[in-house]
Amino acid sequence: MDKVKFYLVLEKRLGDYNIIYLDRLDICNTQILSDIASIDSFTAKFTENEIRESIKRSNIVPIDYLDGKLKIVSDHKHNLEVITKDIFDYIRTVQLNNEDFSRELKNKLFGLYRKIVMNMFKDEGFIKGMLDRFKNALNNKNKLEIFHIIEEIPYQKSREMYLLIYNESLREKEINLRNLKKNKDVA
Repeated sequence: MDKVKFYLVLEKRLGDYNIIYLDRLDICNTQILSDIASIDSFTAKFTENEIRESIKRSNIVPIDYLDGKLKIVSDHKHNLEVITKDIFDYIRTVQLNNEDFSRELKNKLFGLYRKIVMNMFKDEGFIKGMLDRFKNALNNKNKLEIFHIIEEIPYQKSREMYLLIYNESLREKEINLRNLKKNKDVA
C-alpha cells in the first residue's frame, strides 16, 4: 500500500486549493516530510497569522488564495484542520489543568474512541478492555490517563480526539459566555 502524502494548503473554496511547500517558507529551517505528524509539528510552532504572513512574504501562492482557509489535505482526499500554536497550547493547558471535562464532552470523547477502537480491532474482549479502561479514566477524572490512552492510538486518530477536545471546549466556553451575558441582561 502506498504511503499517504499530506500537504498544507490554502483553500479558496471546497476542493480549490493551492499547495504550500513548507520548505519554501521563510519560517521553515528544516525539511518537512509529507506525513501528518511532521506537518503538525511544524504548524504547532506558529500561530495561523504567522504562517499566513510567511506565505505572503514567500510569494508562493496566487494572491486570490491568500484569504483562503488554511487546511491539510492528502492525495487520499483527507481534508483536515490545521493544528497551530494556539490550538497546541490550548490542548496542553486543558491536559494540565484540574478542570473536569463536561458530561457532553466525555460522551463525545468516549463515542469517538469507541468508533476508533472498533475499527482497529476485531477481538471483542480486547475492545471491551480498552473501552472499560478509557471509561474508567473519564469517570475518575484522570486526565493524565485519558491523554495517555489517547496517545496510544495511531497519531491521525489521536489527532482527531485532540481536535474534538479543542473544538468542543471552545464551543462550551462560547455557550457559557452567551448564557452569562444573557443572565446579566435579564438582571
